[in-house]
Amino acid sequence: MCAKYMTKQITTYKELLAEKARLHALLAEQKLQIKEDWQGIKEDLKPSFLIVSTVKKLFTRKASGIIGGVGLTLLADGLIKRVLLAGAGKFTKWVVPFFVKNYASHLTEEPHKLIDKIKHFFKKNGKMHHEAGMDAV
Repeated sequence: MCAKYMTKQITTYKELLAEKARLHALLAEQKLQIKEDWQGIKEDLKPSFLIVSTVKKLFTRKASGIIGGVGLTLLADGLIKRVLLAGAGKFTKWVVPFFVKNYASHLTEEPHKLIDKIKHFFKKNGKMHHEAGMDAV
């Protein structure tokens, strides 16, 4: 046992109450320290959780309605496979649409998120310039 937590032998009721109060204060201090440490751990692991979440979305498909499923299939097979990957190999033509369909299926529940991600992608690459009045679009 650490010397910080040890006290002299208790001989009176008043000393017992004082020790009880000291221990309650120590307990509150340790709970606060654990809470702060836990918050720090969560912040440190946040990037890892985001990576794992994204990888999970790439390998799993979320069940969506018929319209959403058909739309994703048309997008992945029509646009990506036949247009963007026209000169690519068979493996690439299979893998890329697979990942696109899976990832996009998680975004169909909230279409505005999909649109925001597309806008962010083009802004990051410098292909889309922000203009005044485009916020309403």
